[in-house]
Amino acid sequence: MAIDVRYPDGSIRSVPSELRHIDPAKTGALARFHHCPVNSDPRWRFWSDGLIWHARPRHGALSILIPPLDDWWQGIAAMADAPALADRSEQEARPPRAA
Repeated sequence: MAIDVRYPDGSIRSVPSELRHIDPAKTGALARFHHCPVNSDPRWRFWSDGLIWHARPRHGALSILIPPLDDWWQGIAAMADAPALADRSEQEARPPRAA
């Protein structure tokens, strides 16, 4: 879905949008959803004057608030870059197999 947004140079561009849920008990609005732009552009913020959406330059930067996670395979010994020491000692203790 896209919505038209007016930029500071006077141009109108279509940007990705979403339907946001509105709680009628808190806002008194009759509609249950509000059509608004996805606020994920690192250069622009979007605001509405009630009739049309406007873009204005964003100051600062977007930050990811989720802490970085370790790679999912790091906890699996069989997928480690180097074999585990316990596995290596078990292999040395076994007699070689006949082919």
